[in-house]
Amino acid sequence: MTVINNRFIQLHLLVSYPPSNPNRDELGQPKMAIVGGTQRSRISSQSLKRAWRTSEVWEKLGLNIGKRTRELFLDKELNLYGQLLNKHGEKNAEKFAKKIMDVFAKTAKVKDKAEAPIDKAFIGKEIVTEQPIHFSIAEIERIKQLVASLEKEPTEEQLESLLDETPRNIDLAMFGRMIAKRPNANSEAAVQVAHAISINEVEIEPDFFTAVDDLNKHGSAHMGEQEFVSAIYYLYLCIDTKLLLENIKDKTLAQQAIKALTETAAVIAPTGKQNSYANRAQAFYILAEKGDAQPRNLSLAFLKAMSAADPEKAIEKLQDIKNRFNTAYSKLQEKEMNLFGEGTLQDILDFVGAF
Repeated sequence: MTVINNRFIQLHLLVSYPPSNPNRDELGQPKMAIVGGTQRSRISSQSLKRAWRTSEVWEKLGLNIGKRTRELFLDKELNLYGQLLNKHGEKNAEKFAKKIMDVFAKTAKVKDKAEAPIDKAFIGKEIVTEQPIHFSIAEIERIKQLVASLEKEPTEEQLESLLDETPRNIDLAMFGRMIAKRPNANSEAAVQVAHAISINEVEIEPDFFTAVDDLNKHGSAHMGEQEFVSAIYYLYLCIDTKLLLENIKDKTLAQQAIKALTETAAVIAPTGKQNSYANRAQAFYILAEKGDAQPRNLSLAFLKAMSAADPEKAIEKLQDIKNRFNTAYSKLQEKEMNLFGEGTLQDILDFVGAF
């Protein structure tokens, strides 16, 4: 049995965003939160996690991730429905696909997407799930093999064998999944990610714009408005190394995954409105901690909004609250990367990768 001496790895990052709108609400405006009685900008943890798990960093390292989708049978590359259609006819193709998807969740009919037209053969067929399911690589491979080998309606035994009750994919091990219909296939997240909150009070600013028609020099062809904010964000992550190892059963892979997660948290930002604002934000300060003590978020440092004009002052505030927690509770092992002081990202990666 692997002995874990530093169960919790905690990351605290400060990241400065220029005018931007990386994560929008239902109105297209930057997401907000009231913290300490003042309005702050917010980037949701869901947005951050998706940006990280689909980043080139994870891809280049060869970290296998699953596929989160309602539309596995609509994937033209996999061509699952096409195979069933060619082999079993339209009526049975829909029936068999529905049975397979029903293993994971209730199914619904495919609707025509005016904004992104799909093959007419799919429309009206009950072959998508009502909500996105995070399929593991093993589950996708089992579905592919079943579809390719089916000679008649799949049996209950064949259907039950599709479910991966111990998914080993890195993203499932880290961020977990819940399948309401199949609780035995649920995976508890080993990584907790807080919503990134601005340290400064913000107001949403409007950006009025026009689009000029190159062939019509008189006036604009289109006018519109989009909103933005600028802020320094505090971002917090907690990694339960014991649970991560229980999920993937491979310490070397777990260490590689933690380093990849740390790197992406430092250098990968959500891409909302990226082409309009080029908000290529990277952390200017990282505090990494590890130990067995109960984790704690350091957002208390920014309960009172402060100016975003002095990033070094923000670092001092975070360090001060960290030291106060260490005095009151227990001191943790730590490593810093400070753009205005010492330390590199590689120092942080070496530190978090050793547990």
